Amino acid sequence: MKKSLLIAALLAGASLVFASAVGCGSKKNNSFVSDENKALPDSGPLFGDAGGCKGLQCNQKTCTGGADTTLTGTVYAPNGTLPLYNAIVYVPNATPDDLPVGATCDQCGAVTGEPLVTALTKSDGTFELKNMPSGKDIPLVIQIGKWRRQVTIPEVNECEENVVKDRELTRLPRNQKEGNMPHIALTTGSCDQLGCMLPKIGIDSSEYGTQADGPDKAVHIYAGSDFNMSWPAALTLWGNATKMKEYDMLILSCECNEALESKGGSSTSPAFAQMAEYLNSGGRIFTTDYQYTWYRYSADPNIKSATAIRGGAPPGGSPMTFDSSFPKGKALVEWLQKVGATPTPGQLTPDIVYANIMSVDPSKAQLWSTSGAPLPGPRLFTINTPVGVPADQQCGKGVHIDAHLNNSSDHVDVTFPAGCGSALRPGENLLAFFFFDLASCIQDDTQEPQAPVK
Repeated sequence: MKKSLLIAALLAGASLVFASAVGCGSKKNNSFVSDENKALPDSGPLFGDAGGCKGLQCNQKTCTGGADTTLTGTVYAPNGTLPLYNAIVYVPNATPDDLPVGATCDQCGAVTGEPLVTALTKSDGTFELKNMPSGKDIPLVIQIGKWRRQVTIPEVNECEENVVKDRELTRLPRNQKEGNMPHIALTTGSCDQLGCMLPKIGIDSSEYGTQADGPDKAVHIYAGSDFNMSWPAALTLWGNATKMKEYDMLILSCECNEALESKGGSSTSPAFAQMAEYLNSGGRIFTTDYQYTWYRYSADPNIKSATAIRGGAPPGGSPMTFDSSFPKGKALVEWLQKVGATPTPGQLTPDIVYANIMSVDPSKAQLWSTSGAPLPGPRLFTINTPVGVPADQQCGKGVHIDAHLNNSSDHVDVTFPAGCGSALRPGENLLAFFFFDLASCIQDDTQEPQAPVK
C-alpha cells in the first residue's frame, strides 16, 4: 500500500507542466503551469526523492529486445516553419536556473535543471532523445543560447518511438510571455534592412521598442545615420560599452557608406574601442557591407588584423560559394538546401555581393564563403573574441557577410515591422542561420558541436 502511494505521488509530481521559459538574457519568467491559465508558485521542490532515483529518473524504464523509449521531433524558429540547427533539447529533472541578462561569457556543454537526457538538432532541425522517462506530462526544454522555451509533452509511451508532430510544441518563443528571448539591439540602415528578418522568423510585433522600454521589449531599435531619427541615435548605443553590454547581440544594418559621423566622427573615435570591449566581454554582433568598419578600425589590434579590408563596396562575384570542409560549414550547406534558400547545393545568391574583404587570417577568424570575379575573395567570416586565446576562453563573436541581404523597398521605418512582408529572401535565410548561431555558445566552429553533459 505504501509503495503504491509513493509511486502515485511521484507521478503526480512529474506531471507538473513547464510552460513559460527562462531565456538567457531576457526577463525572468520561471513559473510552472498546469495549463495555459493556471500558474503554480516557482518556489519549493519540483521533484521528490525516493529510494535510488529522483523524480523523472524513476520513469526511465529498461526495455527488452533492443527497444528504447525515444522522443523525436523538429525544432523550429518562432514562426513554426523554419527548422533550426544545433538547438539543445533536454528533459529537466529540476527547475532550470534563471539566465543572465546582457553580454555574458557562455560556455558550451552545460545546461541547468539536472537534465536527464539531452540532444542537439541536426542540420535539418531534427532531434532524437533516447532513454526518455515515460508517462504523462513530461517536461521538455528547447534552448539556443539565450532563447529558451519549456513545454510539456502530453504523453510518452515506454519502449517505443514517440514522435512530436505538433510544431507548436517544438518552436522557440514568439514573445517573452511564451519563454525567454535574447535582448537585441537593432541599428537601422537604408541600404540593407536586416531588421525585416526578425518578424519573418516569427518574433511578435509586441516585442519591438526602444531603450526606454527596457526589458519589456526584446528588440530595441536605434537609428543609423541615414534613417528615422525619432529612434535614439545609434551612437548612443555603440559609443557606450556599458549600454551595449545590456544586449546579448547587436544587428548593425548597412548605412550605405562608412558613416563615420554616426560612430563619433573619425576612424579613431572612442566608439571603436567601446565595440571591441563589448565583443571581448561576450557581446555578439552581426554586420554586412559597410559595417566592416567595426573590424577595419577596431581598437583591438587582434580583431583589426584578423582581416584585410579594401573597403568602398566594390562589386564582388555572385553566387557565393560555401566551404563544407568543416562540420558547421557542412551543416550550413545542408540547411540552406533544406529550407529552399538555393537550388544549387553549396551556393547562394543574395541581393548584392561586395568585395570589401581581401583576406582572412585563418588563425584568427573562420572563413565560410568566397566568390569569384570581378574581385575574387572572402565573402563571409566569423571571429570569436578575444582573438588569439583558447576557444574555451572566448566569449564574444562577430559575423560579417560582405553582401546586402535585404536591399529591397521593405524599409525599416515607421511601418516596421508591418512593412517587412512575410517571405524570407535568399540572403535573409543566410542571416537567419547565423542569427541563431550567433545566439549559441561560443565554440571552435571547426569542431562538431557536442550535446551538453547531463
